[in-house]
Amino acid sequence: MRIQRKKTNWPLLIGAILVGFMLFLAAFGPSFAPQNPMKENYTLKVDGKIRVPPYPAFEVPGYYLGTDRYGRDMFSRILWAVRPTMIMVVSVAGVRLILGLILGMVIGWSEGRKSRFLESLLSTALSIPILIAALIGIFMVGVDRGLWAFIFGLGLTGWAETARMVSEQTRMIKTQTFVEAARALGASDRRILSSHVLRQIMSLLWVLLAFEISSTLLVSAELGFLGYYIGGGIWVEISDFNAVNVEGLPELGQMISSSLIKITDPSTLIIVGSVIGIGVLGFNLLGEGLRMRLSQEWLRGGRRFRFLTETAEEWLEENVLRPVLFWIESHRTALGIASFILVILLGSWLTFKSLYVKPLIAAETPIANSALKHLWAADRSDASGTMWVPVSLDSAPQLLWTVRLTNGAAGRPSVKADGTIIISSRDKKLMAVKPDGTILWEAPLDEIAVGSPALDSNGRIIVADVKGSVTAFDENGNRLWRTLASSGREATSGPIVDTKGNIYLTVVDTVAALSPGGVVLWRTQAAETYLEEPPRLSPDQSMIFLKNSAIEASTGALKKIELAPPQELLFTDPSFFSGANSVNYYRLGHEIIGWHFEGAELKIDSRQTWVHEGTVLLLPYDQGVTAGGLTWFYYTMFGAETRMIWLDAESRVIGNYSFRNPNPKVIAIGENGEAILCGSVTVRVNCINIPPGVDDPTWEISVESPALLLGGAMVPDRLYLLLEDGLYALESQEKQP
Repeated sequence: MRIQRKKTNWPLLIGAILVGFMLFLAAFGPSFAPQNPMKENYTLKVDGKIRVPPYPAFEVPGYYLGTDRYGRDMFSRILWAVRPTMIMVVSVAGVRLILGLILGMVIGWSEGRKSRFLESLLSTALSIPILIAALIGIFMVGVDRGLWAFIFGLGLTGWAETARMVSEQTRMIKTQTFVEAARALGASDRRILSSHVLRQIMSLLWVLLAFEISSTLLVSAELGFLGYYIGGGIWVEISDFNAVNVEGLPELGQMISSSLIKITDPSTLIIVGSVIGIGVLGFNLLGEGLRMRLSQEWLRGGRRFRFLTETAEEWLEENVLRPVLFWIESHRTALGIASFILVILLGSWLTFKSLYVKPLIAAETPIANSALKHLWAADRSDASGTMWVPVSLDSAPQLLWTVRLTNGAAGRPSVKADGTIIISSRDKKLMAVKPDGTILWEAPLDEIAVGSPALDSNGRIIVADVKGSVTAFDENGNRLWRTLASSGREATSGPIVDTKGNIYLTVVDTVAALSPGGVVLWRTQAAETYLEEPPRLSPDQSMIFLKNSAIEASTGALKKIELAPPQELLFTDPSFFSGANSVNYYRLGHEIIGWHFEGAELKIDSRQTWVHEGTVLLLPYDQGVTAGGLTWFYYTMFGAETRMIWLDAESRVIGNYSFRNPNPKVIAIGENGEAILCGSVTVRVNCINIPPGVDDPTWEISVESPALLLGGAMVPDRLYLLLEDGLYALESQEKQP
């Protein structure tokens, strides 16, 4: 006698393996990632040569699947991307399944006009393409809402297929004898649907869930290819009628959106598409396998888990389900209390994880230059333009005195080592003001000054003016010399002075260098646009920085420093700058790169960036690094909010503060990284002291004046503000020892 062997359900087996693989990646994938998924690598050595991204698969050690166009490891990003994608598709599929189940049972149970009306609505929902409905739904909610936008968009019509199948099964079941018997015994429609109909179609839901997840994953990939994904959908205008979609943390939809770099090299698109394909195939096979398993036993009815054998289901019912349900019923009150406590603990843990833990900032030697002899020696505190000062104002300063300027002020203030304030006025005067507010001396200027007067280590005062000339005064206001730094062009910044007494200033798009005696040493065009910011000295004073140009201080020759390939510089507003911790830095978009030279070889010290998507739409207006290594970004635009961002050495955002005053100025960065921000508002100037990592300022003050704020300076116990109508001195109530 030949024994008939039971056929193997290959779709169920293979589908379970593939789905298990995807779930394993979702749960444990990030722990296997060999690289930081957000780390950008713009220069890697491939076959002995330095190349730019994207890097091909299997050619760079440690980057098994190559990189994307930003040099981020594809393998690590995929391991990180599966988790948020699976959370999204399972959540959306669950919502679609629940909606389809409820609506399907209602449609299948109803009769007469109500039935025909609901059927027409179902047919209408089925006729609308899911992708189009999803795009409309996400647009209505706003893609910046994240998961909720996708639940609404994909659930708008995605429930229709499930509702159709459930309604057909409901119609078939409601004609069965046991339903008629239940109705004859007085059972209500709700009782029959929940206790009899739902029980009969419960096993079908396992099949529908697998197909729903597969369908959702496929549609989410299509949306991602169109630029709609969780954390995305925010468009930044980079020029008129030209915008780009920002990208954030890895997610499969986001990755497929940015994978196709050029049509001749679709390798990254194939890699990401293959991962999505594995998920779609796995859930489709699992659903088909479950359907095959259930179809042979469908007419038997009354079973909850038809994909199990009768013996296994009976054991599960007797030994697991019934005891568990009985225990739950007996301990309902205790379970409710425990659930409430669990929710509170979970919420507390999430809150704790999001709290700022202030890092220990190591004391480092501040940048060394001539500015340190004075309290505020140039436009940006020192010749390197760090904006950092080794003082703090912990208590709110109060107005102490005011020096009125009849014809208005020009430029910004400087403060000498003895506390004397140096300012210039629009009536062509240079003035020295004593700390008590009395005028020490006045000296005539040939033209209106530009920017702050610069103070050198010998007590001299250097002033630039609108005609492109530079004038030097001694500490008593006596003129020493005047030199034309640029013929026919105006100076557009105040000067800076190095430790040797050499002077540098910006003249529209050019850096001009003068000797201590006023002789022009060199002029070098450093930009292709009009600039009003002063040049900055490198920490070792061997170079001059102006935006994306580095110039040899001794010769004026442009220095070629390539920290990123040329194509990566577009729309990033790159800038060289010096940190107060004596390190060279380069800002590329929202990334800060520390660097130095070892002989002639360029070395990268550090890279820092933050996930700015959804927080800011602009590039930083200013940036810096404190003496303790705390990085700060300043974002502002006329008419828009201002935002300060602080990062620690591990690129963790430890401060994110939005200042509502329109277009304020950064007056100074204090000893502990706090920002002093001031902005003019109609009839007053508002100032705040906001440390990193807090929601509310340490103090807020207002100076009543309709005049425009030109600039300021922070020194021990004092905050000086120069408005168009005069100099305002504010003193702290708790003086430092």
